[in-house]
Amino acid sequence: MNTEQVLNNFLAGKYPQVHCEKCEMTFLTNVYDFDETHVLLEKRSLGLEYYCGAIHAEKLIKVPDIQRIGIVDEEDNIVEPPSPEEIYSGDETDFRFIYVMEKLKHLDEGDSEYFDRCVKDLEWKNEEDRNKIIAGVTKRYNAELAKDIAKLYAFYASHKNALAWDLHGDNLMKKPDTEEIVILDPYTRRA
Repeated sequence: MNTEQVLNNFLAGKYPQVHCEKCEMTFLTNVYDFDETHVLLEKRSLGLEYYCGAIHAEKLIKVPDIQRIGIVDEEDNIVEPPSPEEIYSGDETDFRFIYVMEKLKHLDEGDSEYFDRCVKDLEWKNEEDRNKIIAGVTKRYNAELAKDIAKLYAFYASHKNALAWDLHGDNLMKKPDTEEIVILDPYTRRA
């Protein structure tokens, strides 16, 4: 994939916007049709940068195929990526981060409600209760998903100066072909 060409096509308006109210409200992300299996995401915050950092640092498994294409400012100028120090400074960004991600579908209401009940406020639970929740996710879904949630929580705990925990039912989605549940955008900036 020629990322520079994709970014230029995006800036030229060649990808039609997909209006998904849940994506716009939950992720504060604009979604664009890219091809049969992928979408473009335009994110005006560092949330996915935090998540991509966790994916690499924690070697997460239950994640979507996602790749940053580029970063642009408000005048559509391509800019250099911020340093890790800038990303985890706790400051917000004025840039738009553009990603290509595989197409996913939202969870059904039952699964979404389950995750809202158990992982939404994980940061307010004590360690014993967090361990029970992780065991519950293992029993109901699978050990890999539960381990990834635990690793995401550990990453959050080590970056509390910049991150806020934001994992809930709408932040887990399914791969349409396999029905595998993956995690998306579990953090936001600490206000």
